[in-house]
Amino acid sequence: MIILFKKIAIVLLLAALLFSLCSCSFDDSKAKDNSFTVLSSSENKDLEQMLLEFAKKNKIDLKFEYTGSLNIPSMIKSSQKDYDAVWSSNSIWNASISNSVLKNSKSISVNPVIFAVKESRYKDLGFSKDTVVNDLVQAVEAGNLKFLMPSVTQTNSGASAYIGFLNCLAGNPPVLTEEDLKSEDLQESLKTLFKGVVRNSGSDEYLIDIFNDGDYDALVNYESSLIELNNQLIKSNREPLRFIYPSDGVSVSDSPFAYIDNNNDNKLEIFNKLQSFLLSADTQQKLESMGRRTTYGGQVSNHEVFKESYGIDKNAYLSPIKYPASPVIKSALNLYQDLFRKPSVVVFCLDYSGSMYGKGNEQLVAAMEMILDYKLASEDMIQFSERDKIFVIPFAEELKWEDSTLSGTDTADLISRIKDTEAGGGTDIYKPVEHAATILKDFDTDLYTKSIVLMTDGASIGGFRKGNSYDIPVFSIMFGEANPKQLDEISRLTKGKTFDGRIDLINAFKEIRAYN
Repeated sequence: MIILFKKIAIVLLLAALLFSLCSCSFDDSKAKDNSFTVLSSSENKDLEQMLLEFAKKNKIDLKFEYTGSLNIPSMIKSSQKDYDAVWSSNSIWNASISNSVLKNSKSISVNPVIFAVKESRYKDLGFSKDTVVNDLVQAVEAGNLKFLMPSVTQTNSGASAYIGFLNCLAGNPPVLTEEDLKSEDLQESLKTLFKGVVRNSGSDEYLIDIFNDGDYDALVNYESSLIELNNQLIKSNREPLRFIYPSDGVSVSDSPFAYIDNNNDNKLEIFNKLQSFLLSADTQQKLESMGRRTTYGGQVSNHEVFKESYGIDKNAYLSPIKYPASPVIKSALNLYQDLFRKPSVVVFCLDYSGSMYGKGNEQLVAAMEMILDYKLASEDMIQFSERDKIFVIPFAEELKWEDSTLSGTDTADLISRIKDTEAGGGTDIYKPVEHAATILKDFDTDLYTKSIVLMTDGASIGGFRKGNSYDIPVFSIMFGEANPKQLDEISRLTKGKTFDGRIDLINAFKEIRAYN
């Protein structure tokens, strides 16, 4: 019996030891969770592969989630624990995030947002290294300069360039204030400058595509993107661009990589590895080879990338503008949307065919109400201004009705009529687009930015009538069972763009506002 008890005791002891070892192993595995998620500006997509390769070597399960820089603060506020680091394009967007949340922020690279003009136009306009922002204003006022511009309220490049224009035209005050924004001279100069904008874009890459596909003289974009564009132009035997760095101040994005503190030492250790890799000499050299500066100037060593023929002075230090406080930036952005932005005239072609009956129609109505209601839209800085013109054409196989408002803030009747319209019938997406083009033909492109927004959930009968030409962009939203080939063809013919609204229709409509 004693021997039996001893055997049982040994078995129990071994079981306890085995359980202890398993528990330790489980806890150790949990402690070494190597997953790591970076909330990143979309401008960093071209650097993702480089980081993924480093992460793989170091057994880090690295993931990226991309968004626009202006969205980052609200996303961290609502979903902080979903992310371990933030890699914004510019520190100004992190300034409103608490220091207890974001830590160990360091600039990874430096990327000026600049003007670029075709070489022949650069010479004709008398631009030089001493050109200031007011020279650009005068060129627009004289009718000699038109340009492409990233969205001021939806992209970092557009917002940064705009704040630079504000700062320079305000006389480079120590810090731009709310009072400076009230200057009538400043406001008139900004209105004049933005009259020169012929196309807006919610994507820097798409802006480059528009320039490549069209006949334009100038654009605003990142220096690194413009270097790549110039390389393409020269390779294609097309006229290259000359870069303009306004001598009264240049907007510079500093690409900060910061830790999101969720009280996890293991995540902090991974962050430090990633940040050290990004700041290492080899990586910094690679960034320079991709057109991203690693200092504010004076030490740009890659002469094959930063070419003097492009207008780049490799030995000169940039004169970065001083960014104002977050509340002033917000006021400035709203002022742009309501006052400075070139007025737009938009025709919404909305699918009310039978397949939209029920949930689809409810989502469409909610999206349109969010865009047309000034108070709701202004929360995302996508509101229409008093100077904007809006047309609405619901359609099935025929046009159901057409209505409009001469003021973008007087939309209550339009919203009401949209809500009251019933879905039913087949689908012909071409009739409303052709009718919209007829409406917009009478508006002067020097005074308005013109666009058509097409939303549909199904395949369409018919097609465009032969012989018709379309020089107005159509921005299509794919919903439900819409035919992507038909929508992509419309986008190609009109130099527009197709958006996927199947997961989030409201967000698709919000995205489109950055383009008109």
